[in-house]
Amino acid sequence: MNYAFVDSHNQHLADGRLDLAAKNLNEINNLSLDYLTGLKKKEYLNRKLLSFESEIYLGKLSDFSLIMCDLDNFKKINDNFGHSVGDDTLAIFGKLLIETLRPSDFAYRYGGEEFLILLPNTNLQAATLVAERLRLVIEDRLHIGNYGLNHVTAFDLSKEQICEDEGGVNDAFFLARDVTCSFGVASYLESDQSTDSLFSRADENLYIAKANGRNKVSA
Repeated sequence: MNYAFVDSHNQHLADGRLDLAAKNLNEINNLSLDYLTGLKKKEYLNRKLLSFESEIYLGKLSDFSLIMCDLDNFKKINDNFGHSVGDDTLAIFGKLLIETLRPSDFAYRYGGEEFLILLPNTNLQAATLVAERLRLVIEDRLHIGNYGLNHVTAFDLSKEQICEDEGGVNDAFFLARDVTCSFGVASYLESDQSTDSLFSRADENLYIAKANGRNKVSA
């Protein structure tokens, strides 16, 4: 018997199984993502929360925090510019979240323009700094504008680039609207009997951020 052939054949079978497993895992991961923003779907949030609670109990996590965020006056974007521009705005927003957060963080699309972020091993002070960093990134880079008279869309564009464009690099660009976001932050407490109180605190802080003029972080 040609044992070299058998070994090679077995290796090909093993490689094929690994490729198939990797493909299946990739498909499962894709199913968990919101098609528009690239963020996790809401349905997968509770599973991760339960996992975090268990890890806190076992001492594998020191703490974790929740950020609720909501795009300011998003309905006006859809009303004034159309739903396709609204979709572009959401897609860029999701991209900016992924770029700014750590690989170990988890971001979810919770509703139309509502998002949740879970930060493992992050206390309230650190989570507030993360939210403020996100706020500044959105304020600086996410804008709605148009080239010429008819092509209106959302842009990932820094204010410095906009100034350069207006100075002549691309004088066909017109800034129509800045996009901003409000944030409510809360951290898990040992006294919490469930994550409901965590959600309530984050939601209340988001309401405060909105009430204080939007484009704010409240914790």
